[in-house]
Amino acid sequence: MDELRLELTAGPPAEPPLNGHALPGPQFDLGPGDLSEVDWETTRYLAAAAQLDPVYARQVVRRIIGEPFRAVAPAAGADVVIVTRWALAALRRQAKRDAVLAFLLLLGVIAVFVFWTWLVLAALAVPAILVVAYERWVRDEKVLARLMLRGRFRARDTPISPSPRIEKRLAAVKEQQRGNLVVFRAHSAFVGSGKNMIHDRVLVHVALGKRKKNGKRQQPTPFTNPELHAALEAALKEMGFPELRVGERLYVNGQHVAAEPLLLPDPLAPPIAFAPFRLLYNGCDHPTPDARTYMCAEIGGWKGQLVVSLFARAVQARGSLQVEWSFQVLPPLRKHFLEIDSRYELPRARQVVNALIAGVAGFAPSLISSPVRLARYLRMPLDDRRRLKKQSYAIRNGLVFDYGSERSIREDALGSERLHYFLAQDELTFILLAEHTMFRALSNFLHAHNVDMEQFEAQEKTFINNVSKYNINEVKAQNVSVGNKSRVDNSKKSNDSGSGK
Repeated sequence: MDELRLELTAGPPAEPPLNGHALPGPQFDLGPGDLSEVDWETTRYLAAAAQLDPVYARQVVRRIIGEPFRAVAPAAGADVVIVTRWALAALRRQAKRDAVLAFLLLLGVIAVFVFWTWLVLAALAVPAILVVAYERWVRDEKVLARLMLRGRFRARDTPISPSPRIEKRLAAVKEQQRGNLVVFRAHSAFVGSGKNMIHDRVLVHVALGKRKKNGKRQQPTPFTNPELHAALEAALKEMGFPELRVGERLYVNGQHVAAEPLLLPDPLAPPIAFAPFRLLYNGCDHPTPDARTYMCAEIGGWKGQLVVSLFARAVQARGSLQVEWSFQVLPPLRKHFLEIDSRYELPRARQVVNALIAGVAGFAPSLISSPVRLARYLRMPLDDRRRLKKQSYAIRNGLVFDYGSERSIREDALGSERLHYFLAQDELTFILLAEHTMFRALSNFLHAHNVDMEQFEAQEKTFINNVSKYNINEVKAQNVSVGNKSRVDNSKKSNDSGSGK
């Protein structure tokens, strides 16, 4: 296994500003998108889905709570901790229902053997109906109607887990969501950011100076990768989108993070949330195969239903500069996760009637399956402890453990349809404006450093010409795929070898 080599001796100067340019900051700039202050709709949808879909609730808890050593992927547009708390509350409520039903079923079985009549089971129907009806009434009225309808969802109503172990894990997850370190698995470097839409690059000979009026070339001004990152970051911040987060993140392979004690001080704990400044700087100026720093920009819209992410980085070698970038998109949720919007608060009498109808219709299958569901719930913490013990033993005895993130709970709910015309328009608008802003900032930066612009301008013209090929619902561009009926057309290759495509 190759070691993670983040050379601390090649760190930044003592003073962060360099040649008048800011260097990468110590954390990702949350800005107005901080979900501790902004109540995004996507968090509400996911929390409501956890009440209505036990499978999704168990998946959330398994992924967030059941893997205490792994990092948790960023979930742009959603608060992972809030959704997990609501998923835990839903499972606890259902477990209490199943415990009562299992007890009733046990009494009925015992009574059958004592009295030798199946009529005893019929007598259990009434309490079973009431138990199922009560749980349904609590879910639909006290939780969904009162707390999760549009305009009623508040972070302060989020239930707290009674388990100190779970609370400790959620505190670590909250820090990771705010942090500047992303630990990924395999090829999923940008885990949590959705579907890849664009991956492109430009190549410029920065050792060649631009010509003066007399025809002689100027001497280009040297610059570092962090300086260029800072220029791109400053330009993107000025785009002015209300839901915009811009900053530097360090991306590290999950199998190699253990080789850097600054990122993983304790092998029997998850990676830290905030990478030290020196590692962030060196991941930009001296990238390694397993760790590198990206300038990241997240443009959110539709209250978290749409998030476009840009990842860009600069690499220099022997007078050549390569700037590569990727766009990833988190599209709206699947219709299944929007069910809460089809609900509304009903009069008390109608609520009781609906709950009783649900109890009558569902008491029999709920009664019969209650032991299995209760056992599944009670087994969850036991499985967590067994997994923790097994992984701890393997790590202590030399296993190359992968600390990388799994898919985010936001990615588990990805849909393919753009339910609003304007949303599809915004998706493409965010990509094009961010790309144009990045090109303009890169052009200004190179021009200010007396770099010959001929090669760059030729490549820039190629990208600008491709904009006319973009279409909202059926994109036919070389590296772009956006919209309901989108596809990527790779039949035509660029004739400009300098574009890096």
